[in-house]
Amino acid sequence: MSDNQTAVPGSVPGSHCSSCGTPFGEGVSGWPRTCPACGTVAYRNPLPVAVALQPVYDTNGTALVVITRAVPPARGGTALPGGYIDDREDWRRAVVRELREETGIDAASHDVRLADAMSSPDGHLLLFGLLPERPAEGLPSSAATDETEGWHLLRRPEELAFPLHTLAVRAWFEGRYI
Repeated sequence: MSDNQTAVPGSVPGSHCSSCGTPFGEGVSGWPRTCPACGTVAYRNPLPVAVALQPVYDTNGTALVVITRAVPPARGGTALPGGYIDDREDWRRAVVRELREETGIDAASHDVRLADAMSSPDGHLLLFGLLPERPAEGLPSSAATDETEGWHLLRRPEELAFPLHTLAVRAWFEGRYI
């Protein structure tokens, strides 16, 4: 509960939208939940984030898959594919789910290994999952999704939309995640 919210006596935590106060309704269970009135998506614990480091190679060398964000925060910015880990979801499955949702690229969760874990100043824990290098020619074409304007290849470190993504990309290009 945020500092500006107060508990309503007799209320059940998570039973109402935190944005507009509308009840989610009887029988609603599981997470995430979408408010029927305002459309806000509520997560049980939106702190852990799974981020994919997907190296690919082609005739121009080795690169990382990145996306252009179509949603806030950092709309229009370049970032690694990633997002919140769902309730009771294994972090490796979250890495491949986010990669697939944001790029259309399929991967196997058993191939994901932990490259890094970092905490952001706002309290989010980011788990960076490294996938095996693969050929670029077998990847699906870049296409817009609900959250991205598509994906492209990052061939050298640069400033990304999120500072921890920038640090992870720099570490990967420096060979620290091999």
